[in-house]
Amino acid sequence: MANLEKASRRFHVLADPIRLRIIKLLQGGEKCVGELTKELNMSQPKVSYHLKLMLSAGLIERRCEGTWCFYSLKPGTKDVIQHECEQLFDTPKAAEG
Repeated sequence: MANLEKASRRFHVLADPIRLRIIKLLQGGEKCVGELTKELNMSQPKVSYHLKLMLSAGLIERRCEGTWCFYSLKPGTKDVIQHECEQLFDTPKAAEG
């Protein structure tokens, strides 16, 4: 059941077009909040809110240097999401739990 809860949480976080755009942007490498706000044409607090949700779901990671924080995709994120999708469709007993 815990695996389904984790997957559900990740899918919930991914079910937002802004967060999907952030994932696409981070595929190109690490970015700071300022770069993301520019590319998304959004305010810093709004971008930070989305990043916080993505961090808590384990999709991205943060590296800080002084007052600057840089975000990147967590290694293996694509594989984890792909595996969760496969498990969802390959395990009929998962629906019973």
